Amino acid sequence: MRVSAGVRAYLVALIIMGCVHGPAPVARAQDSGDRSQRLERPEMVRPGLPPSPHAVSMDLERRLKELDRKLALGSTSQARTLLEDLAQHKELEERLIPRRARLAQLVGDYAGAAHIARRGLALDPDNPSLWRYLAGSLLVEGQIDSARIALDGYMRTSPTVRSAATVGIDLCLQTRRYDMAAGLIDSLRTVLGEPRFAALQKSQALLVMGRRAEAAVEISAALREQPYNLPVIRSRLLDGDYRPGRDADFLRALRGIVDGPGALPAEKILLANLLLAGGDADGALAYMRPLAGDPGSANAVLQNSDTLVRELELMDKDRQYDATVDYLLGILQQMALSPRQAKLIRQRAADRLAEVCEQALDAGRLGDDPAAAVEHFNDLLAQVQKVHPSSDRLYSAQINLARYMKDRLDDPGRAARRLERLLLDPDLPPEGLALTRLTLGECYLAAADTARGRAVLTQLGRDPEFQDSAGAAHYLLARLDLAEGSWVTARDRFAVVALDNPAAPYANDALELGLAVAEELDNPTGGPEILELYAPCVLADLLGRPQARIAALRTFVRETSRRVDLAEPQHLLERGMYDLAGALVEADSLVAARQVLRTLYTEHADSRYAPRAMDLAADLLLREGRRDEARDLWTRLLVQYPDDLFLADVRDKLKAMDDKENLP
Repeated sequence: MRVSAGVRAYLVALIIMGCVHGPAPVARAQDSGDRSQRLERPEMVRPGLPPSPHAVSMDLERRLKELDRKLALGSTSQARTLLEDLAQHKELEERLIPRRARLAQLVGDYAGAAHIARRGLALDPDNPSLWRYLAGSLLVEGQIDSARIALDGYMRTSPTVRSAATVGIDLCLQTRRYDMAAGLIDSLRTVLGEPRFAALQKSQALLVMGRRAEAAVEISAALREQPYNLPVIRSRLLDGDYRPGRDADFLRALRGIVDGPGALPAEKILLANLLLAGGDADGALAYMRPLAGDPGSANAVLQNSDTLVRELELMDKDRQYDATVDYLLGILQQMALSPRQAKLIRQRAADRLAEVCEQALDAGRLGDDPAAAVEHFNDLLAQVQKVHPSSDRLYSAQINLARYMKDRLDDPGRAARRLERLLLDPDLPPEGLALTRLTLGECYLAAADTARGRAVLTQLGRDPEFQDSAGAAHYLLARLDLAEGSWVTARDRFAVVALDNPAAPYANDALELGLAVAEELDNPTGGPEILELYAPCVLADLLGRPQARIAALRTFVRETSRRVDLAEPQHLLERGMYDLAGALVEADSLVAARQVLRTLYTEHADSRYAPRAMDLAADLLLREGRRDEARDLWTRLLVQYPDDLFLADVRDKLKAMDDKENLP
């Protein structure tokens, strides 16, 4: 393949820079590897001597423990191989029977597991493990009467009836034998003389059985028996069979208990969490505000808030998410500003308050009036700064707020002024300083103030202390060079960015852009004229103007297709087509995006962007519910481009489709 002089120079620069930075770590790694091989465990076996009986016994015990670990991890194939190997030792025959039963259960052969357990009980009728596996298998098989007998045998042979009873109840719940679980609990309460024994488990059974008022009474009993079990009880309910819309009777009964005399803080906290699950932030705040103002209950309220903050990242962005954010903003603000609370509690609440603001801004869930929400968040962060000025979350939230103003409210000028004031804050940590300067540069560019943006980003790029932020600054500067017509400078800066920060999210794009510029400069049918057409596309992206970018990309694709020789590779044109498809996807113009992608992977099948175009087109088909067409396109991609770097991702998508279709 013939390579032009400009492209060859670009690649040589990349190789030279790689050689400067690369070989030393590799050499050290190889030297470390050689040394580790030399220092491996010394050979301690003395040839010619058979192992002692004690050594053989110790080895068998070790392998039995290894088998138990594999069974615990569910590694059935490895466990089966090891079990059959250990079966060669006759002295282990009885000890392997419970493990064979467990393996049969893991592979779904419950009838076989029951048969193995019965055979073992004929040899050792007092083995509790065998009774347990027999009971569990019979429950799955639906042999309820025999399962009751097996559970009785398990509890009779176990060293402690209480722990065995707990396991038996869990077996009933796991196999969805709720009536049997409730009956077993009632019997055990009489035997043990504990009227609140297994109240949580009984509430789960009653909830599914439709006896919701009784389930609320049991939940209250569980909390009054062990208030510190609130996190466990909460997770059991919310991750289990509780459904806000279906279980209104349960919620009503629990509210009646909490509104009555003698209610514990743990009961009120649980009720507030259930209200949030149904999207009722005001109801949750009504129960929690008195607790948040009480120094004796503040720690429990704050611990629950910590849990809710961690769960925000995992929640779907729906009504429950919005209610949880509103609740946390209200309750954490109250605790951070309360003069009755200890200083440490106030600081912890303030730190969590900033974190909630940061997450809500990331999710873009600021309600029906984003402008008013921004003002509210601005006031909240000002209060956090007074209570806990050294909070790391405070400054990241302030940066996120500025980005939200730039991107969502389309007000980069105001965002820039906010960041300028933030730079004057003496409590701003060094990492926050770098991110603030980077975001300030982005805001200047979005406000079309490219001169000030270049000045701020250049200063940040020269700072050796913050390599990540400096690399991002140079990437923005390289794109600005390209947008302003400095082709050679942009090409060289892209190369440096890609090599200095190879793990950065922008590294691949920088490498591709630099290579595309180098190729276009040496394109006999293209060159600077085509780069001038592409520059407005880059500038519109830097300015954050999506519609202007789509219009510029359409013009670029149309004019470039008319001017260049399409019989030759046209890498910048192909990139522009892929960029146009991505911009259309962001604008929700999915049909138009698929048309552009189809043109790219059919008329430019040899392009480096063709496999990516097929992958994105398949994603769009799947989003529209056209699963068979998406599967066909991904399969075609695997066949047509077997050496593509991203084939592993495509295989994962196909496997995920198969797994979803095979769900019961």
